[in-house]
Amino acid sequence: MEENKSQGLLRSFPKVFWVANVMELFERAAYYGLNSVLAIYLTNSIREGGLGFSEQSVGFLQSLIYACTYVIPILGGALADRYGYRRMLIVAFAFLSTGYFISGNMSAYGAVFASLLVMATGAGLFKPIISGTLARTTTEQNSGFGFGIYYWMINLGAFLAPLAVSYMKGFSWNYVFIASSLYTALMFIPTLFFYKDPPKPSSTKTLKEVLGGMAMVLGDARFMLMIFVYSGFWILYFQ
Repeated sequence: MEENKSQGLLRSFPKVFWVANVMELFERAAYYGLNSVLAIYLTNSIREGGLGFSEQSVGFLQSLIYACTYVIPILGGALADRYGYRRMLIVAFAFLSTGYFISGNMSAYGAVFASLLVMATGAGLFKPIISGTLARTTTEQNSGFGFGIYYWMINLGAFLAPLAVSYMKGFSWNYVFIASSLYTALMFIPTLFFYKDPPKPSSTKTLKEVLGGMAMVLGDARFMLMIFVYSGFWILYFQ
């Protein structure tokens, strides 16, 4: 009985739901794969193949990058509603694949920071599109099961990618960055050929109104305090 119910729930999701979950799997694999060793790579000595940055500077860099991945979705969600999910997915994967690739080819602190910021921008644009897709392709009856699949995809990517990274970094640190870039670049294929925007209310907001809404959110003192505390936690953690 339970097996039949589960099969019925699985069949209740449209194709775009599964496409979005595959994208989430690969994007999280790219993100967690790199971040499982990023701090080590940045702080290891040049003789050991790293960049030789101080632990304090790396802690500061990573805390700001992580904070950006939670601020940028405010803009990303508004832009996706305004210009369409599929169009913004193309933009997000362009930022992600480019950011990962150039991060592995930079050695100066400022250049690494800028390239990781490109990656963070892509991640921030990506987040609200996938969660929005799931919200619009599930119902009250199957949403719990649907979001369970979504989080399972996140955990699967976070588990498998570091295993591959532990092998690749034995050959070259650059392979880790190339792998993350490749994971996200491959997602252009389902975006261009299989993903279709789920039904959503039409947006009549102009770009100026979208940016104005973002500014209003960022002007919320309690929200910015939360981001500040979050960033401070990561600064302390990476020390």
